[in-house]
Amino acid sequence: MLGVAALSLLLSWVQVSSDTYIVKSSAGEARAKRVLKELEEFHQLIGTFVFRSARLPELPIEVLVIGDDQTLKDLAPEYNGRKVGVAGYYQRGQDRDFIVLAGRVFPETLTNIVYHELTHYFLSRALVVRPAWLNEGLAEYFATAEVRDDEVSLGGLSPERMLSLRTNSLLPLKEFFAIDSSSPYYNESLKASVFYAQSWAFVHYLMHGEHGADFRRYLEALTTNEASLFDYLKAGEPDLEAGFQAYVKVMLPRAVRAGVPVNGEAWSMKVESIPDFEAKMSIAEIFLANGQFDRARRHLEAVGPELTRASYYRGVLARLAGDPGARDFFIDALLDRHLGPRAAAQLVQMGDMDIPAVRTALEDASAAGTRNPEVYLALAAIHSEDVRRIEETVRLSQRRSVPPVPSPKSVDLPPAEPSRERYAQGAEQNVHYQLLSETASRPRIERLVRPDYPAELLSEKLAGEVVIDIQVTEEGKVAGMWLVSAIPDIFANLATAAVRQWQFEAMAAKIRVVIEFRP
Repeated sequence: MLGVAALSLLLSWVQVSSDTYIVKSSAGEARAKRVLKELEEFHQLIGTFVFRSARLPELPIEVLVIGDDQTLKDLAPEYNGRKVGVAGYYQRGQDRDFIVLAGRVFPETLTNIVYHELTHYFLSRALVVRPAWLNEGLAEYFATAEVRDDEVSLGGLSPERMLSLRTNSLLPLKEFFAIDSSSPYYNESLKASVFYAQSWAFVHYLMHGEHGADFRRYLEALTTNEASLFDYLKAGEPDLEAGFQAYVKVMLPRAVRAGVPVNGEAWSMKVESIPDFEAKMSIAEIFLANGQFDRARRHLEAVGPELTRASYYRGVLARLAGDPGARDFFIDALLDRHLGPRAAAQLVQMGDMDIPAVRTALEDASAAGTRNPEVYLALAAIHSEDVRRIEETVRLSQRRSVPPVPSPKSVDLPPAEPSRERYAQGAEQNVHYQLLSETASRPRIERLVRPDYPAELLSEKLAGEVVIDIQVTEEGKVAGMWLVSAIPDIFANLATAAVRQWQFEAMAAKIRVVIEFRP
């Protein structure tokens, strides 16, 4: 038994997709096309304008438009052991994100829900910290947006929220700021309507009132670290509360939309029918993302073994359960175009570093500039193991070459490190380099490829240094490369992958490159 979520699988599923979004719908093709159009409009006209710094996942977000109420209820979030009735929600995942939408709402309402949930998607990926009032307030604010070909109209009034403000008292700001996703005001329908209305009105006040510029500085600060709103506003809590109450009574009912000119980009739509197991796979991933592992496992059991995407998540669940069979699932998943590098990283974490396809998948992902830090960590682990094995081989070889009765005279001191002079240096953003040579051959760099410095390592302020000896050919290409040291190991592959592509002045030489990663 798959539970009530299987009911929607009795309906035919259609997939409508672009380069940015995948919409899977059991509510009909027309509804799916409308949702994709609104997703693209929001993404290209509002998303890129407002959340330009957001680092979105490499895998496209999937949007499920559910055509029956029972399945929507089964997928709905829970509060105190009970399902919370929602028309849609955003679910952040491990490898991709999801939006679940009710397919049986009025078209105009669906538009607002799409904009609301997509705002959560951008906020989740753009801001380090998202207080509940800010998360829901911005989502409600952008839910009322009107998107046209060359303009976005912001700041529209929500009749539903205005009615709630007229019929309910405002929460004191101290209590309002303390509400989080576990609070009754966030989950119980009557209280939540008050919180959502006040969140929308408060963000409207901050965006269009006297604090507009300071509020934008606060949002910008949240993209890099935790920040306090009062550190950026020129008002204390009592003055802010008085100003907000006056705004709600006097200015908000008279507010007019503000138009922002934008330039959209062309996009294309692909429509296709999909088999039931594609929908089951997405539902299983949603359950996995929100921690409902048993439900995820039951849905994966209904998916054929030939689907490599399912193999990867079977491996994830098996590894969580301590099942050694996870290895076989991840090996099958190496063939998946999107999840293959992630499966390779999982295998490395389990100690499987000798499978050629694992190294290939990781190196290909690194060369393509993946933003997944697990890929670079796995490559660093493989490299460290390579170095360990080489050192062990050398040690054993040296042990075998030692005479049975060693004589002090027969022990040779290691050759002294040759003297090298620095002849060039430079920097690009957070990456600095030096070129050193022990001879008169000192080729200049003609084309520099900056080593990738993943945002995850920058945010953790992880510094590093990599020392590499390279052989430059008469054509100025890098023909040989010897890693001297890498501290820490994670930077080794980042540096060597870039240096391999450097172009030098046409001059044969052996030089040393020192690369520093400075956060």
